[in-house]
Amino acid sequence: MLKAYYLPLLFAISFSAFSQNTSTELPDVVVHSFEKNRKKLSNPDAISHLDSLQLRINSGTSFVNVFNAITGVKMEERSPGSYRLAIRGSSLRAPFGVRNVKIYWNNISLTDAGNNTYFQLFEPDFFHQATISKGPSGGLYGAGTGGTMQLNSIINNSPFDKLRDRLTINNSYNSLGGNKHTFDLNFGNKSIQNRVYVSYRNQKGYREQSDMEKTFLSFQAQKSFGDAGRIEFLSYYGNLRYQTPGGLTLTQYLANPKQARPTVGTAKGAIDQKATFYIQSFFSALSIKNQIDNHWAYDASLGYQQNDIQNPSIRNYEIRNEPNINSRGVLHFKNDANNFSWDAGYEFLSGKFNSSTYANNLGEKGALQVEQNAQIEQYTAFFQTDYQTKNHWNFTISGSLNKLWTNLNNPETVFSPRISIGKKIGQNQYLLGKIAHGFSPPSIAEIRPSSAVLNPNLQAEKGWNHELTYRNNFTKGNWELTAYWFELQESISLRRTADGADYFENVGQTRQKGIENTFNYKLNKLLTLTAATTLQDFHFINYKSVNTNYSGNQLTGTAPFVQSFVGVVQVHPNFNIIPQFIYTDALYLNDANTDLLPASRYWNLKFNYSKKIRNFGTKIWINLDNVLNENYSSGPDLNAVGGRYYNVSMGRNFSLGLQLEW
Repeated sequence: MLKAYYLPLLFAISFSAFSQNTSTELPDVVVHSFEKNRKKLSNPDAISHLDSLQLRINSGTSFVNVFNAITGVKMEERSPGSYRLAIRGSSLRAPFGVRNVKIYWNNISLTDAGNNTYFQLFEPDFFHQATISKGPSGGLYGAGTGGTMQLNSIINNSPFDKLRDRLTINNSYNSLGGNKHTFDLNFGNKSIQNRVYVSYRNQKGYREQSDMEKTFLSFQAQKSFGDAGRIEFLSYYGNLRYQTPGGLTLTQYLANPKQARPTVGTAKGAIDQKATFYIQSFFSALSIKNQIDNHWAYDASLGYQQNDIQNPSIRNYEIRNEPNINSRGVLHFKNDANNFSWDAGYEFLSGKFNSSTYANNLGEKGALQVEQNAQIEQYTAFFQTDYQTKNHWNFTISGSLNKLWTNLNNPETVFSPRISIGKKIGQNQYLLGKIAHGFSPPSIAEIRPSSAVLNPNLQAEKGWNHELTYRNNFTKGNWELTAYWFELQESISLRRTADGADYFENVGQTRQKGIENTFNYKLNKLLTLTAATTLQDFHFINYKSVNTNYSGNQLTGTAPFVQSFVGVVQVHPNFNIIPQFIYTDALYLNDANTDLLPASRYWNLKFNYSKKIRNFGTKIWINLDNVLNENYSSGPDLNAVGGRYYNVSMGRNFSLGLQLEW
């Protein structure tokens, strides 16, 4: 664990690194968050912004180490295709999938009415930008105490007429057995642009029973009208299959970390039960944006999502059918002469979640055990005002009224405000203070978990976040330091039954204090560096389970200290080397704090060569993953019965890629 005497060294190290055009926030970068396009320096929220180069900083096949290089963000992958995401917190609420974080694609919700996002369907090179807002964002985006992620598949969210017609083909191969092929075509004219993206990927698992295969297709069309109007159509189809090897005990892990969970007695293992997650997902949406005049603008969207899931697991065989619709509309007003603006709007999510659970007879569907159908609706109405004084004070006030209705438990209505005050100091410094309320209702997978026992009494998490941020832009880089204090009530925690099924409980109060430090620095034309430091002091405050009191224990699954370094060595105008290092401190695997996952050290090294002749370009890259062959578990199973926590991550491997562009 991190000791107090490491802190001076920590900050000394943090202040010695980073900034560049393939790394994070440049001094003049403009990002879209909370319905505004703002410069990073004066943004009223703690955000991190990634461009297309950063999203493909490693092999271009996984988001894991891309997001893990960001302060306060933790992405886990138990096996290829099985993602979990946490922002400023543990993954207690996500045994698989992404929960408690709202995710948008071109400002249209990918998160369904049940608060789940099937993020594993996507590929890093599909998006051009990602903006992560950390902490409660209920002021504009409703449910979620973790934060929001805005994914953008159009560069700078601008009309396609700034992009020429082009075709990009990518091919990559992995040494463990796997390949990825993408076809990305952009075509059109000044008023109408289209994009066709096709990706196929398969990956041989490092462990037994952990192979993955994925097909993803997308079509986008965009038409401009008037002086500033735009209509956009978004769609995708995803077909994903990934095997789930199951967690191992420490004895099994030390004996052979690559094995799948074995059969023990009458309890069948992952191979015998053919444990696999299948999902077919279809999404389509239509959006319109228009600036009426110099003061008024509006945007609106309507989307449909269909998810069909089959999941033969170790203990049962579940089939789910999940149709969802979403709608969002915002009216904008600004008065540049008075430095004043406001936004008002709504968001509506509605979905049906039909589930049938059967016995699993060696990978085949057996007798019906339980059938449950749920209807969930989320309503959000929000407003936001911004005012800037002549002496560079910035005031932002927002709030949202939110209602969650489901036929499985009692409806709940919550008002979540957000207040931010910032002061620009000189030309390059900014001081920001913020108070925000957040809430996160239980997801459908928490009310109706894999144990198949409904919990209609599960309540929403609610809490207040207090935050202070300092930013400094200078000639060769920038620096951001954020401290926060988050008090969370009715925290939802994962439990597991004796046979491994998950269920969830409200466990009282948690106190989450943290420091996030990002320092970017460009030493010269040849070398740029970044350092990202995360300190997390997260504890249960009032937590009793049956006759056991866990109050004062560290929050399960949260590392107290994470340090990331990324560098770019520009050896030649056409050739660079990108080293990456991530240190993750030891963390507790159970609420009792009796079992500890050791600290890990991850190294990645990428070599890039690119050449462009007129309109033809080529890129060749080699990526070395887990260079030192560290034996670590990126995605442990928390609170696992019998100590089956361990899911080993890939050992040393390499990928080779070729990109052609016309």
